[in-house]
Amino acid sequence: MAKGKRAPGVLVIGAGIAGIKAALELAEFGVRVYLCDHKPYIGGTLSQLDRWFPDNHCGMCKVLPVFDRDRSSQYCLRQGLIHPDIEILPLTEVEKVEGEAGDFRVTLSTKSSWVKPELCTGCGLCAQVCPVEVDSEFNQGLEKQKAIHSRHPLALPRTYTIDQEHCTQCGACVDACPTGAIDLASTDEIRDVAAGAIILATGFEEFDPLSASQYGYKRYPNVITSIELERLLSKSGPSGGKLVRPSDGQVPRSVAFLQCVGSRDLKRNYCSSACCMYALKEAMMIKEAEPETNVAVFFMDLRAFGKGYHRYYEQARRELGVQFTRARIPVVKQDFKTEDLLLTTVAEDGKTITSRFDLVVLSVGQTPSPRFREISEVLGLTTNQWGFGNTEALSPVVTSREGIFACGSAAGPKDIADTLVEAEAAAGKAVALVKPAKQRSVETEPEEDEEPKIAVFVCNCQGQIADAVDTKGLLEFSKGLAGVVHAEEAGHLCQPEVWSAIPDSLKKSGANRLVVAACSALRPGILSLDVPVELVNIREELAWVHQGNSQAAAEKGKSQIAMAVEKLGRPGKRPSRSEEITTRAVIVGGGLGGLVAALSLAEYGLEVELVEKSAKLGGNLTHIHSLLEGGDPQGYLHHLVEKVNAEPLIHVWIETELVECQGYAGNFQCTLRDGDSAQHDIEAGAIIIAAGGVESRPAEYLYGQAEPVITQRELDERLAGGALNAQDLKCVVMIQCVGSRDEERPYCSRVCCSQALKNALALKRQNPDIDIVVFYRDLMSYGFKEEYYTQAREAGVLFVRYEVDRKPTVTLDGEMLKVQAADLVLGGDIIVEPDLVVLSPAIVPNGSGGLAHIFGIELTEDGFFKEAESKFRPVDTLKEGIFVCGLAHSPRGVSETIAQAQAAAQQTAWLLSRARLAPSRLISQVNERRCSGCELCIAACPYDARFKDSEKGVVVVRPALCQGCGACVVACPNAAASLTELEDRQIFSMMDVVL
Repeated sequence: MAKGKRAPGVLVIGAGIAGIKAALELAEFGVRVYLCDHKPYIGGTLSQLDRWFPDNHCGMCKVLPVFDRDRSSQYCLRQGLIHPDIEILPLTEVEKVEGEAGDFRVTLSTKSSWVKPELCTGCGLCAQVCPVEVDSEFNQGLEKQKAIHSRHPLALPRTYTIDQEHCTQCGACVDACPTGAIDLASTDEIRDVAAGAIILATGFEEFDPLSASQYGYKRYPNVITSIELERLLSKSGPSGGKLVRPSDGQVPRSVAFLQCVGSRDLKRNYCSSACCMYALKEAMMIKEAEPETNVAVFFMDLRAFGKGYHRYYEQARRELGVQFTRARIPVVKQDFKTEDLLLTTVAEDGKTITSRFDLVVLSVGQTPSPRFREISEVLGLTTNQWGFGNTEALSPVVTSREGIFACGSAAGPKDIADTLVEAEAAAGKAVALVKPAKQRSVETEPEEDEEPKIAVFVCNCQGQIADAVDTKGLLEFSKGLAGVVHAEEAGHLCQPEVWSAIPDSLKKSGANRLVVAACSALRPGILSLDVPVELVNIREELAWVHQGNSQAAAEKGKSQIAMAVEKLGRPGKRPSRSEEITTRAVIVGGGLGGLVAALSLAEYGLEVELVEKSAKLGGNLTHIHSLLEGGDPQGYLHHLVEKVNAEPLIHVWIETELVECQGYAGNFQCTLRDGDSAQHDIEAGAIIIAAGGVESRPAEYLYGQAEPVITQRELDERLAGGALNAQDLKCVVMIQCVGSRDEERPYCSRVCCSQALKNALALKRQNPDIDIVVFYRDLMSYGFKEEYYTQAREAGVLFVRYEVDRKPTVTLDGEMLKVQAADLVLGGDIIVEPDLVVLSPAIVPNGSGGLAHIFGIELTEDGFFKEAESKFRPVDTLKEGIFVCGLAHSPRGVSETIAQAQAAAQQTAWLLSRARLAPSRLISQVNERRCSGCELCIAACPYDARFKDSEKGVVVVRPALCQGCGACVVACPNAAASLTELEDRQIFSMMDVVL
């Protein structure tokens, strides 16, 4: 690592959701971020999707900052990302990396798009005259677009780019462009940046099924990929959200999903982790839109291993009638008369079944980007045999080169939730390395109210607006409005030289408010101004809507400007002053998650109170002696405990429980009770719940009654301690899903299959002749764990599937164990007489109910702590300032727990890195004269931002916690609650000016 001064910036390679999240985390620490991507737009694959499992809604915007929100854009992230500390570099790749951790010198090459983004207004005149049509990359070739086109349908600003491979350079677009933004002779740009750390967030590419010709992709029009289906189901897609067959435009009445296309085969012996779940989501979306359509999913193992995923599967199966068939389709055939697809399968009972479908969807897997190997070579990183980045189980985001971190699918296939956890963890590692020089200053006092003096700027867009709207008339109208001290017209307000003159104009006129009548291209510039701004979109929402009706356009434009002026002329009450916070964290639980979180926070220089109710640190990790992927968990644990005990910033409380907690983010008051029943009061700014989980005690299969019936954990400990010799065993039976994925616990315990594979392989290594039979329902060897599943089968481990209503039975005949199970393939029963029966019991919450009551936060139906949002805020709870990680969140493995603990620490550190928390401009307020103290608004508030003042008998707002959602305004029966920029008097006065 470079000594001395560290480079202040961080380079994030890849602008999908992992890169965006990592960039935002860094920027909120005040770190300069260079966010580059080889594509012309950000968002990656996520920008092509409409909804996500398991909630079936869009929540991408929830990755935006919760506190101090006004510095960054609060717009839909599908439209773009705006933050003053993030420089977005599209069409950019890394050419060279020199230096070392803390002081990298990176050479970037930005490919010229032939369109200057700072000059492009997104008017679209270029596309109108372009004679060349190409397949739309964003819509997966399902429709055509011009060679010059906007980045994607929802992008704002609508900056255009040119498909240089198909452009004929006819020059028609050059002549049509009103701002001279197009330069067909422009060349690529080379620049050097200084970066203290690099985050690799390159994501994945969808597997191209053209190389799997047996499925008929591109030969049969009604065979499509899962991502193509997403575009068909999207409102912004080629069919406007209506599901149609590509061949005839008709609604399909039968749809088949084929799983594991491009995964789990000889060439790609890994599981893509997310395919089963996105197939479930898409199947449910089809059933919701077209209830009469028959939907069938053909699969090998249904890998619904994540939090809430098994319930989601049951919803699809039971409530919506999605059919599931366990089979891998070898070939797709077409009826050339009807263009229907014919699928022939061999069921588990050996019967051959041929089915006809209107549409076949290939659930394509994740593959590394073709550029990934080149990027890895440039960065000096190693890759695995499949071409993904190499990381270790005990250091999940750390690569083979110090100072370079990998997150998301760059290091292996993942779904969104796990990707964002790793993005936060990688950002935390980068922040700890770069060590920003100082905390970003926060405004601590509200400015005094001042008389509103409003300036109005009207953009004519060099005819794009003026041709449809009388902009000069709008200008004269604006001059006559009350409170307006200055009004002027401009040709292109979005042009840098025009926009940069606005602050001087405001200063000269004395204006302290600004109304901009222009277009959506101005969004980035608005954040740079220090005065309240209202944007009136008179291009997309006026000129383009009312072409040919100038009178209607003029009247609507006047109304919109008048309302904007009226709103600024009646400013709401300024938000309250910022609040001081306590820069100390309390971590509940001294297991793996708590230890990793504590050390991560100490790296930030933050004080930690680590509370463990048992007599020693380590939690469940004390019982884990080996990992499926390799590594030394006991050595790692010993190292963690040593570092924690030696760290002066970490105060360890053994045999101590947290018994009470009051307060809110930044200011919690916690009470601890030690083993001597003495109580200790501690103030903290944030809390991390890392209370872990416990292995349930099996209530079946003779566990506790027959000595040879043990659990996987007990087998692991016996193997590690030498208490069991595999040479003494002839046959071992393993039974999976003991107490999981049933009516009592409808969730997957996630780690059980990995434990079984690990122990089966360990037994086989010691005694290759031992017979091992694993009874399972679905083998959850997701990601690279699939390779170990293959190794186990090659070593002779026999895997036998069973159904939940036909479980194996274990009986004891004298001293002989007998296991009997139905043979779903050959029929009849399988009878095994093993020396040992090994059970995989469920992971259950560890006293979560008591902690949930103390903290006032919710649990899931299964008793684990509920996160704020399952995909985009996976370690936050809905009570701001309280985070959760590890088994307290949900069942997960060692590597996943480490990443989640690091993510929780990153979120905690962001909060505690501020001396104060400032409220946003849009927050709730209470009219005390109207408040009756009924507390309905407190119950409605999802952010713990309101409490009742017992002395006054009225409700009080915690400004820094309020998100301005307005739930309290709806709940209040007396109109005592309002939002600072949306008060009744503002709304009614805006209505008055147009009535």
